[in-house]
Parts: sequence; structure tokens; C-alpha cells
Amino acid sequence: MSTGAHAAPAISDIAADLKTFAARVILHGLRASDALALAPTDLVCMCLLQLNGSATPGWLAEMTGLTTGAVTGMIDRLERAGYVNRQPDPDDRRRVIVQPDLQRWDRDLQRQAADRAPASLHFLRDYSPAQLRATRRFVADLANATTTQP
Repeated sequence: MSTGAHAAPAISDIAADLKTFAARVILHGLRASDALALAPTDLVCMCLLQLNGSATPGWLAEMTGLTTGAVTGMIDRLERAGYVNRQPDPDDRRRVIVQPDLQRWDRDLQRQAADRAPASLHFLRDYSPAQLRATRRFVADLANATTTQP
């Protein structure tokens, strides 16, 4: 189904709303990292570990675009804070696996930065099943988009 020219104002409004939301998420991350005495990239790392589970430092470097040296510093900070620990890789003793303590992370995040959350999803309770499917499709497409389109 083509959207056509009549959809341009709606697409423009969606883009503006997404920019507003993105700004709020960025500010939330900055405030949360400050409240937890961490760097903003540390929050990105914890988000990746929440979504994907334990990982190697190399994978974290690839996903964040940081150098391996910067990732080592990030893991050091998170380890000192008690949010991750390094475990030997059972398949390759030269490597380590970074394991998150997600219970501690969630607890401290709620305690230190809960009032700074950029959004609550409670409004979704009022959406119909069809609206939820469309919203889920939109969010999944957005999450999987790799390039910007005009």
C-alpha cells in the first residue's frame, strides 16, 4: 500500500514527535547516568546487556562503535559499580564474558532515576488490538531501520 502525497503532513508530524521523544530519551540517559555516577555510554552498554544477555567486550565494542580500550574502561566502571562481572569464556580462556547483574541494575535505576523516565507506556492499555499490532509493527520497523529515507 502506497502512502502517497496526502500522507506527507502525517509523516512530518510523526517525524517531529519522534525527534521530541528522542530528545527526551537522550536527556533521560544523561540524567540517569549522572544519578548513577556513570558515563552515558555505560547506560548504552547496560541496555545492550539487558536486551541480549552476557557478551564479550569485542561484541560490545562492535555494537557501540567504541574502541576496545574504551570498552575496557566502560566495563571497569560498570564492574566497580557492581553492575557487571567478568567471567572466563568456557570456550576460549583468552576471552572473558561480561555478565550483567540486571536485578541490581534495575533496583538502582528505579531508586536513583525512576522519576526521570522519558515515557510511561500505560497509555497503550487503551489501544485496540489492531492499534497495538500497527504500533508494534511501526516500532519494530523503526528499530530495524538501517538508513534514513527521504
